[in-house]
Amino acid sequence: MQVAVWYGAGRENFRLETRERPSPKPGEVLIQVKKCFFCAMHARAVLVGHAKHTPPVIFGRMFAGEVVAVGDGVTHVREGMRVTVNPEKPCGDCFYCQREEFGHCLFPTKLQSGAMAEYVYIPPTLVQGIFELPASIPYEFAAFTETLACILQGMDLSHIKLADCVVIIGDGGVGLAFTQLVRLRGATKIIVAGKHDESLQQATELGATRTVNISKESLQEVVRAETGEYGADVVIEAVGSGQTYEESLTLLRSGGTAVGFGGTPPGTKFQGDPNLIHYRSLKIYGSYRYAPHHFRQALDLICTQAIDLKPIVTHEVPFANLTRDGVDIHNQENCRSLVINF
Repeated sequence: MQVAVWYGAGRENFRLETRERPSPKPGEVLIQVKKCFFCAMHARAVLVGHAKHTPPVIFGRMFAGEVVAVGDGVTHVREGMRVTVNPEKPCGDCFYCQREEFGHCLFPTKLQSGAMAEYVYIPPTLVQGIFELPASIPYEFAAFTETLACILQGMDLSHIKLADCVVIIGDGGVGLAFTQLVRLRGATKIIVAGKHDESLQQATELGATRTVNISKESLQEVVRAETGEYGADVVIEAVGSGQTYEESLTLLRSGGTAVGFGGTPPGTKFQGDPNLIHYRSLKIYGSYRYAPHHFRQALDLICTQAIDLKPIVTHEVPFANLTRDGVDIHNQENCRSLVINF
C-alpha cells in the first residue's frame, strides 16, 4: 500500500512510499481510508518542522473510511461499515485525567500510524472509538469530526453566554466553524475578521452579524463601535500569528475572555501589556486537543447537520499528488480546508 511519510522540514522530506498492507490481529480493525484532511499543522511541518512530532511520521488523524477487515473478538464493527475514528484515548488515571483535563493526559493512547495511507489499522485500545456513519453523511464531512471536537473544547473554554459579543479572528474553515457554534450558543453580536471577501460573505451567511476585512477596515474601530467602546465579551484567535494573539487582548472588555486556538510556527513570540491583563481582569485560555465527549458531540453535530460543512471543505487533492501539491493547494488564498481523496 502507499503511505505518505514525513521525514522532517523541507518539501523533499515529505514523500510517498510503499509499505506492506497490515492484517488485523485479534481485537484490531483495518480501515480503507476514503478521505483524510491535510491541515495547517501538516503544511507547517512540511515547510518548517513541528515541535510536537519527531520524524519519521505518517500523519493523518482526521479521516473517514470503510472497514475492510475485522480481527477476532471485535463485535461492534463489521466489514463494509462506513466509519470515522477518535484517534486518541486518555489514560483516565494520570494527574490531568483525575482532574478531568483529558486534553492534557500524560499517557494517552494515540493512533501510531496515521491515515495519510491507503489503509490504517486501529489497535484494540482505540477500537471502541470507531463510530458508524449514516449513509447521508459524506466521508469528507465525517473526517472533520476531530477538528470540530477541538473547536468544541475552545467553545467550552470561552464560556460564551446568551447575548454576548464575540469576535472571531480568522475566516478560514476553523473560523467559519466557530462562527456557527458561537451562533448556536446564543451570542447576538458575532464579528468575524479576515482577509478574504468571499469567506467573509460565507461568515455572514453562517451567522456573523458583522464582518471586517482587515486590509480595508480597522478591527479595533469596528469592535469599539459595535460595543459602545466597551470591547468584546470573548475573542477567539483562529489564525495562529503573534500579531493576532497580541491584538486579541486589546479587543476585550474588562473581564473579557480570550481563547488562543490558532497554532503558530516554532519560535513565534508576541508582546502583551501586563497592566492590560491585570487592571482589566482579562481571562486568557489556550485551547489544544479535546476530551472524549467533545468527539461524540462533534459527530452528533455533523450527523444531524446542525453545522454546515459545505462552505468549509473547499479543496481536494488526490493522494497520489499529495506530497507534490498538498502544501501549495493548502496555502492558496481561497482554500479553507484541504481533504485528501483516495
